[in-house]
Amino acid sequence: MGRHNQKGVIMDAAVNVVQRAGAAHLTIDAVAQESGLSKGGVLYHFPNKRALLEGMLQSLLSDVSLRTERFRQKLGDTPGAMLRAFIHSELDQSDRERAMSRAILAAAAENPQLLAPAREYLGDRVKELRSTSDGGDQRLVVFLALQGLMLMEMLGLTPLSQSESRQVRGVMDAMIAEAGS
Repeated sequence: MGRHNQKGVIMDAAVNVVQRAGAAHLTIDAVAQESGLSKGGVLYHFPNKRALLEGMLQSLLSDVSLRTERFRQKLGDTPGAMLRAFIHSELDQSDRERAMSRAILAAAAENPQLLAPAREYLGDRVKELRSTSDGGDQRLVVFLALQGLMLMEMLGLTPLSQSESRQVRGVMDAMIAEAGS
């Protein structure tokens, strides 16, 4: 197994630990056991838990960016395409991505600096929205509502079923289209 593949195996093992036992049980030892690698093998790629969490965050942001771009290409030049793509991308997160988000959020409670890349990513999205002359303020409100929904889901507080979440996405799409008219 190549070194790059081992990093993926380690991050998958970390996600499995979080999904099965919760973010509080994410340790290098637990990841080593889950991955079938030695503790030294895990530490070679991720010298500590913070480095593992940083790797998970980078992976998560990369996945969201790629998925958003795919949706953006499908939407073409329709009104609010960038925000609509972001909404679809965020609401279509996998269980794996949600588990990664929970682990990162739990760790950030002790070390808020861990979220610096996410702050930058979201800051860039807000700048994009503010630069839009067609309904930028309304789109910003929709974006912030989406972030609230995502946080509720990460914390396990959402009162919405998956079907209701899809319905909310439809309402957000309509609001964005209306803002651009």
